[in-house]
Amino acid sequence: MHSAFAYLVAIIAFVIVLNFFMLFMRLRRDRYKKPDKAAMEEERAAIHRHKEIQRRLDREQEEMAYRVEMRNKTLELYKEVRKRHSND
Repeated sequence: MHSAFAYLVAIIAFVIVLNFFMLFMRLRRDRYKKPDKAAMEEERAAIHRHKEIQRRLDREQEEMAYRVEMRNKTLELYKEVRKRHSND
């Protein structure tokens, strides 16, 4: 009887230690968990939005550079026309 009680206590202690070990391993594994699919999709969407905004800004800068260039050429032509008109 006494030996059966000792075996029972040993088995219960072993199961409790095994549960704590499994819990510890699971917590350790979950700490470095990969982001889930929704988080990855959100990250891709954020990168896509950033690239789109960058392209839009680049396009606007090119347009503004073109407009400044055309304005400068127009002003030069006006100066030339005024100079020719004053010489006549």
